[in-house]
Amino acid sequence: MKRISTLLLLATLVAANVLGQSETDIISKANDLVADKKYASAFKVLSDFDSESKKPDIVLLKEDIALNYFVTSIMHQMFAFKDLEKNEEVQNYRGKQGKFDMFKFPINEILDRLIKENPSNYKLYKGLGDYYNDVLLRYQGGWLKKDKELSDLLLKNYQVVIDNKQADFSVFFKVGMEILTQKRYKESIPYFVESIKLKSDNADVHYNMAYAYMYTNDLENALKYAKISYDLYVDKTYKGDAARMIGELYSELKDSKNAIIYYEIANEIEAGNYYNLKPLLSLYVKTGDAKEKVTMNTFFLLEPENPTIYNDLGNIYFENSKSGKLSDFYVSKLSEYEKEPKILGNLHFYLGQTYLSSNKKLAKEHFLKANDIFTTIKEKDNGVFNAIKEGIKIADKK
Repeated sequence: MKRISTLLLLATLVAANVLGQSETDIISKANDLVADKKYASAFKVLSDFDSESKKPDIVLLKEDIALNYFVTSIMHQMFAFKDLEKNEEVQNYRGKQGKFDMFKFPINEILDRLIKENPSNYKLYKGLGDYYNDVLLRYQGGWLKKDKELSDLLLKNYQVVIDNKQADFSVFFKVGMEILTQKRYKESIPYFVESIKLKSDNADVHYNMAYAYMYTNDLENALKYAKISYDLYVDKTYKGDAARMIGELYSELKDSKNAIIYYEIANEIEAGNYYNLKPLLSLYVKTGDAKEKVTMNTFFLLEPENPTIYNDLGNIYFENSKSGKLSDFYVSKLSEYEKEPKILGNLHFYLGQTYLSSNKKLAKEHFLKANDIFTTIKEKDNGVFNAIKEGIKIADKK
């Protein structure tokens, strides 16, 4: 009896402590806890203060914590959180087993109700748009609503915010991104423009603006915004992506010199990336750059068992009327790979293809050697055997 009385007294004191604080105090306390990475405690403080989710600002702060700092999410209707140490990150715990505090928090249902009760509170519409945006990113094709409906809801709620002149840069950016994702490139541009007006130093906005302009064939504007994104990005991977886009745009503008400069920058950032090396090699071959030979070998070594590499090399060298260089390169590799049948078979097969236009006798010899090698390592119904037959048929024609 005495123990029960003590527990009741403690519960009463805790309730009195929470009720005695203002909403401003609670929000400040929760923000301090978030700053200290005490995400479970922050969410619990807010939930205890507003257990029925009736206070818009409390709900929106809970949403922010839920979307950014969850450890586990069940269809974005239930969220688990954990108080972390300063040197820990949420990503270290996502997808792993553990003992976490779980809360039911169906954000869309709560915000729908609050919007009906507070139709002129445009922060709620933004919150709902943010929620559907996050769901689309994380549950594409596998949520409670279809992607098309989620997209419509996202755009509908953000549009209310825009129409009432309450949009920040992120609203315009997310609307632009959703329209861009739907390949409505021209329609996305005005939203990126508005986003940049509100925040001009966000690299992602400039990068995606460049992407939209590129697909509307406005290459000059695409180049302008791609360069701005390159200058703004700090993360090396993103900077490399921007450099590659600039290289691609210069290539489209027939400016090989500058295209090489930016593709080389991208390749320095991420050495050996297929999407850097392929266009670089093409440009080196086209311009007769001294780095062609080394780059050809580096590109080949990416995956010498993969036919894609050989097809790419063929396209590059035939388009530049330099197939002789390619056949010489393949011949130089034969002895190196004589004990690796998958690669050796490829070398003979693609030598056969390369020689078809210049030396049909040699072409047939290499096709036959490829056939002998592939017979020992490939199934009889593999398509390469039909290709070899076709190659030999062409080689036999006078």
